[in-house]
Amino acid sequence: MKFSPIFKRYGAQSIPYPRADGNGRGRWRALAALAAACLAAAACTPQGKAPGSDASGQAADPGQGEAYNLRGQWSVSRIAGKSLDFVISFTGSAQALTWQPACAGQTLSYRTSGDMLEFYRVPRDEPQIVCEIGYPEDLPRLLDALEGRWNVSEQDNGDLRLTRGARHMVLEKGAGGSSISLAGEWRVAGIDGEDFDEPHGLALSADEEEIWWEPRCARQSVRYRIVNDRFIVVEPPAPSPAPPGAEPPPPLATCTIGLPPRLVDVMTAIDAADHIERTPENGVRLSGNGRSVTLFSQ
Repeated sequence: MKFSPIFKRYGAQSIPYPRADGNGRGRWRALAALAAACLAAAACTPQGKAPGSDASGQAADPGQGEAYNLRGQWSVSRIAGKSLDFVISFTGSAQALTWQPACAGQTLSYRTSGDMLEFYRVPRDEPQIVCEIGYPEDLPRLLDALEGRWNVSEQDNGDLRLTRGARHMVLEKGAGGSSISLAGEWRVAGIDGEDFDEPHGLALSADEEEIWWEPRCARQSVRYRIVNDRFIVVEPPAPSPAPPGAEPPPPLATCTIGLPPRLVDVMTAIDAADHIERTPENGVRLSGNGRSVTLFSQ
C-alpha cells in the first residue's frame, strides 16, 4: 500500500496532514504513545471550509430533516470513474465520516437535507494535535473530492450514489454482519451523554440474546438482537399455556432485594435503544429515542 505522510504548518506548530503530493513512497510512521492518547481523547478533525458552504464556497441551505444517516462502515473504491489502488474505508457516526484511526484527524463532517448530502471540514481556532501515522496515498484526494454538496440516491444493496453535475461517486455500505458483541461483563460508564458518576459502580452481564443485572431473580434485563448497527429489543417469550385440566405454571420467582440507584434508569435507557456503535475509546454505546448508555468491558 502506498503512503505519503507530509506536514502542513498551523501557526508555530507542525502536525501531520495529508495532501495529494503523489510521491509514491511507501512507509508507515507511528508514535504509539501519542496515537494511544489521541484515540482515548476523541476524533480529531483538520481545518477546512466552514459548515454550510459547498465546494465552491457558496452558502448552503440547511433545510429541514435528515434523510440519510452514515452511521456504520463505508468504503470508496473509485474516484471520477477510476479505480483506486486500494479500497479506502471509513467509519460513519451521526455527524462525521472518519478514516481510522480517528486520531489521524482524517474526518469530514456532514449534514443532510432532503435528498442532499453535504460534506465539510470544521474550522478550528487552535492547532489540532494528531497522531503521526501513515495513510493511503489516495486518501487526501478522496477527502477533497467528497467535500461539498451532493444529490444522493440509495441503491438496492444499501450503497449511496452521490451525484453533482456530471460527477458521481459511490459510498459502498459495509458488510452486513455486526462486529460488535455484547456477550461478556460490562460496567456502565455513561448515560444520556453524561458520565455515570455514582458513588457505586454498576455492572451488567450479557450473552448474545440478553443483557441483565445480577442476581437474575431481580428481573432487571433486556432481551435483544443486533443486525448491522441496529439494536433491536425483543419482547420476552410468553409462557406456554398449561395443558387442559392442568394447573397453570407458577409465576417466575422474584427475589426481594434492594436495587442500586439508577439501575432502573439504565435499563430503561437500554430498552429505548435502537442503535449500537463502538466508541473511540473502544466502549459500546447504545442509543435511541433520546436516551443512551455507554458500556465498557470489564
